[in-house]
Amino acid sequence: MIARVATVLAILSCYGTTVLIGLLSLLGISLAIDERAWAGAISVFAALAALGIASSYRRHRSIWPSLIAAFGLALILWAMYGSYSGVIELAGFALLIAATLWDWRAGASPRPAMNHVSWIEPGSLADWLGRDPRPAILDVRGPDEFAGPLGHIPDALNLPVSELAARLTEIKALKERPIILVCRTDKRSANAATFLWDSGFRDVHVLRGGMEQWQRSSGRKTGQQSRPEGRMP
Repeated sequence: MIARVATVLAILSCYGTTVLIGLLSLLGISLAIDERAWAGAISVFAALAALGIASSYRRHRSIWPSLIAAFGLALILWAMYGSYSGVIELAGFALLIAATLWDWRAGASPRPAMNHVSWIEPGSLADWLGRDPRPAILDVRGPDEFAGPLGHIPDALNLPVSELAARLTEIKALKERPIILVCRTDKRSANAATFLWDSGFRDVHVLRGGMEQWQRSSGRKTGQQSRPEGRMP
């Protein structure tokens, strides 16, 4: 939203003001503009647009809108404070608009959560847990759910999905191991799987149906105490 608003304001500041001055001159009205302040306003709005696009990277994980916006901003600043060229200025705004639209479409398009990971059924996971080497179990529910009525799979690491990005360094060692993601159903696990794939984890699986299906299909109690939250299993 910030990127789109700032882009529109930058365009209006630049070309809208020019059009306004032209229209007023046709009516015999002259309007004095402080060119330094005018260039400053255009630059500030263009910079805000580029920063807004860069801040969206975590949402859609695409670097291209940020790169295009940065290049467009550089051209606009060159036109404002370097050697002015209407072509360079127009090219800069064209790139900024393209980056804004790309950023908007990337953020609006739902990312298919299961493009790079696989489902695992509760029965298959139960068999796998009985063999060595065992997979790492990441339970992405909140601590209250982890200790709640549905319990948790023994030796699971509780890492809420909302904290995954901030605590990613804690699980770097798991990149070489298969990872099973677990939540109450499987929605949060699917989102976490996409994030882990984008962060370089390749052997990622989501427990289909989550703890609800695990309890129904296995009939086993999974409320044993796991290792303290934040420690590796």
